[in-house]
Amino acid sequence: MAVSAQIVKELREKTGAGFMDCKKALEETNGDFEKAIKLLREKGLADAQKRAGREAKEGLITVKTADDGNEIVMVEINCETDFVSRTDKFKEFVDETAEMILKGGIESVDKITPEIDTKIKENAGSFGENIVLRRIARFKKSDPDRSVFWSYIHLGGKVGVIVEFIVDPPEIKDKEGFKDFAKNISLQIASMSPVSISRDDFPENLLNEQREIFAKQAKESGKPEKIIDKIVDGRMNKFFAESCLLEQKYVKNGDITVDQYRKDVEKETGGSIEIKRFARFKLGEE
Repeated sequence: MAVSAQIVKELREKTGAGFMDCKKALEETNGDFEKAIKLLREKGLADAQKRAGREAKEGLITVKTADDGNEIVMVEINCETDFVSRTDKFKEFVDETAEMILKGGIESVDKITPEIDTKIKENAGSFGENIVLRRIARFKKSDPDRSVFWSYIHLGGKVGVIVEFIVDPPEIKDKEGFKDFAKNISLQIASMSPVSISRDDFPENLLNEQREIFAKQAKESGKPEKIIDKIVDGRMNKFFAESCLLEQKYVKNGDITVDQYRKDVEKETGGSIEIKRFARFKLGEE
């Protein structure tokens, strides 16, 4: 049957599907609007399965915070092309999905609800690309009174950071000096990509792996066996200075470390500030 351009337009606005797909769905359902919506959704779910193996490394990273401020979640959703990632429709989809993840208490990709899974597959059909919920980072306040969350999205959603600080007394969180500190630490993490906060929480497997690499390099360079441990220790100190947040040079003042900057802000605000934990996502990163 012939369908009007107006009803095709309405179906496109409702589903986000392409013009010809909407026209065909209406023709196949004899102009029944609701049946056409169902048909497009079914088609989108089926097509999403076919696209699932295609590489998706573009997309967006976004952050959502609970209304009561007690939880924060960072989400990365990937698509195939930068063109799709820059559309308002994709941004809206990512925003809505992240909100569902926050409100659903979801902590990892393998725990998503059927509702979220269906939403992703339907949008894959709508965008005509493989859409992947890549990863989720979720923090709950370690201390209801003293915890403070901060977030930063860089390069329009290409890099995302969430940080939890512990401050004492709690009133510090309202001081401009602390707010500037929280913002600058988020920028530091985004730009310098630390592995850990300090040596104490550095992943043991990476630590052992790096020591082995340095030891092998020293041996292959012909260094005497008796001084290899000292050489490795020296190289590890340099490695920690690059990889541990507190030991990194502060990006806005290379004459001091991040830890010294933290101590300076503590003096200014009259309290203590602990960088409790952080998460950093870079789009498409392995």
